[in-house]
Amino acid sequence: MTDLHELAQLAVKYVNTTGRHIFLTGKAGTGKTTFLRYIVAHTYKKAVVAAPTGVAAINAGGVTLHSLFQLPFGTFIPENIRLEEVSSPVTTPGTLLKDRKFSASKRQLIQELELLIIDEVSMLRADLLDCIDHTLKLLRRNRRESFGGVQVLFIGDLLQLPPVIKDYEKSLLSPYYDNAYFFQAQALKDVPPIRVELQKIYRQTDQQFIDLLNRLRNNQQTTDDIQLLNGHYREDHESITDGYIHLTTHNHKADRINQKRLDQLEGKLITFSAYIEGEFPENMYPVEYDLKLKEGAQVMFIKNDPSGQGRFYNGKIGKVSALTSDDIQVEFEDGSEVTVEKYVWENKRYALSKIRDEIVEKTLGSFEQYPLKLAWAVTIHKSQGLTFEKAILDLSGTFAPGQLYVALSRLTSLNGLVLSSHIGDSIPTIDNSLREFVASFPSQKELVNSLANDRKTFIYQFATKVFGFDRIHKELINHERSFNKDEKRSIKQQYLAWTTELTHELAPLVAVGNNFIRQIASILQQDEYLSTLDDRVDKAREYFQPRLTELNNKIKEHKKSIGKEKKIKSYKEELEMIQAMFEYQINQMIKFSMFISEATQNKVLTRKQLQSTDLPKTAADNKGKRTARKDKIPSAKISFEMYKDGRGIEEIAESRGLVRSTIEGHLAKYVEIGELEISKLVDEPKVKKVMEYVEKGILRGGDIKYELGDDYTFGEVRLVLAHAKWMECNEVEK
Repeated sequence: MTDLHELAQLAVKYVNTTGRHIFLTGKAGTGKTTFLRYIVAHTYKKAVVAAPTGVAAINAGGVTLHSLFQLPFGTFIPENIRLEEVSSPVTTPGTLLKDRKFSASKRQLIQELELLIIDEVSMLRADLLDCIDHTLKLLRRNRRESFGGVQVLFIGDLLQLPPVIKDYEKSLLSPYYDNAYFFQAQALKDVPPIRVELQKIYRQTDQQFIDLLNRLRNNQQTTDDIQLLNGHYREDHESITDGYIHLTTHNHKADRINQKRLDQLEGKLITFSAYIEGEFPENMYPVEYDLKLKEGAQVMFIKNDPSGQGRFYNGKIGKVSALTSDDIQVEFEDGSEVTVEKYVWENKRYALSKIRDEIVEKTLGSFEQYPLKLAWAVTIHKSQGLTFEKAILDLSGTFAPGQLYVALSRLTSLNGLVLSSHIGDSIPTIDNSLREFVASFPSQKELVNSLANDRKTFIYQFATKVFGFDRIHKELINHERSFNKDEKRSIKQQYLAWTTELTHELAPLVAVGNNFIRQIASILQQDEYLSTLDDRVDKAREYFQPRLTELNNKIKEHKKSIGKEKKIKSYKEELEMIQAMFEYQINQMIKFSMFISEATQNKVLTRKQLQSTDLPKTAADNKGKRTARKDKIPSAKISFEMYKDGRGIEEIAESRGLVRSTIEGHLAKYVEIGELEISKLVDEPKVKKVMEYVEKGILRGGDIKYELGDDYTFGEVRLVLAHAKWMECNEVEK
């Protein structure tokens, strides 16, 4: 933790020693991503990482919020209204779980979740956050606490790009939210997050540039600032090369520049296709599925050097110096050269470990490709998180507050700036409520003072969960009440006496536990409470843990004794659930004891310490090892052959264990080379509509899908784009 800045270390303590929601922000280049990675690697809490979009989730090493909580698409209104009054897709608290099925494992994961980390929170809408809040409350059966008692860590810079809200949604949401930013969510009104702003900037060192960026970020730019920036305008910007990248406002502008420059290069065009294994939806592709390069192409790395040698970083630009179908060499401006290796991105999901009391990552699928993209141009939106030494900024179509700041803050200094058009006086301004929100951050001293009280509150809440055995006792009583049949009609009924005895044996522990919780409340009133608490918790653990373990062993022995009995499957499952509750309570007791012990030494409990502890094991670890590739036949060809055999897309997807969009991507390859007619896959009216955008020069599937709305799928758009490429090739040949 000593590698982190002082404010970042304070934020770590808030995450690990309190239950407060936290908003961690900071200007571009202040280390937000470093902080995220540190928390994921070190927190002892059961945590998951999620983000609003697929690409953001992949970059953060997590999952999308929609997949984690199976969120409905459309608008969420935080009160129950009559849905026939609206025409667009709308969800309310009353319809939230309608048609949404959560598996037992997903429910258990959500019930045991302790820390939810949401990255790129600037893109998260307030209504979506309220939807998450209601989902957690329902699934965790906890309506009293925000997010059902889960602590939320929000990470991002609100003064960069805002969340997207369509015009027709504004009228639906305006009665509930002043704007779309996450902090407007009703879930945060009574429990606003602690706000920590990282200050130290690692990307820029030029103080004049840093000061200018700060003023621009806060809409406090001066006439002198604009004049200084406009001094970097160059009329001959189109002829500038030598490692410069164009930052544009729209995808089609960037695509046009990249394609034009690539076409101008002589030499053979080589296409490198990604290898997809398992489930990896198209909207999560970190780079193009087909990477098309020529020798001399300007490219950008989108990952840091995994070897740790620092040969390249996310955003570093170079030129393809040598190229074969099996090898890519990239040369940098300083003359150094690197052989590029493929990188594997993983589509993950979270699950509860069956051998330890923790949340683990499971890989659903992978995307293997070279971590490169053409880099004569990129959109401002996709440049977030990247660092450039030289850039040509096209700001003629700046349409969102924060775009100018994001574009400029990618640069390490003003020396590498070129403007393709002058900056006008009317820069889009940020919302007043957003300005007030970001201007009201507490001082470091205030954060330190608040931390002490918040830690006391957390300790009491933690202790209540650890030594409050009421939940297990109630479950046992309910279990006992389920023995309501005649012994001749139910084999389970003969175990009623055993169950009653177990319930009675737990009852005294409930009373002692509640009494100990009251003692803890009293100890917390003392000035130097930690040393006293450490001693009392150790003694409490010595008392409770052997007794809970004895009851747990009793359940194990009972399960073993009835192992061969038939027609009691549901009874065995009930015993599994009760046993899991006992083991969870024991694990939490060990965790709490370690937490207090570390706090006494002014330290924070870490994941490594917890993993080295001999926690009770619940079952054999069923986690399978990743298998080597068996299939030498290209994945796309397998799908195509199955389609030719008369199988539908859904049938192929189900048979191969893939998602529909992946199969559509496979078939698109054969549409592009003319071996499959588009009319067999997409209705003619839809083909014509997508082709209208192609004729306008808009060639990116995501842009077209956004314009067309929910009546068109990503797969349909991709198939028509493949058809357009085939038509273009046919025209050239004629």
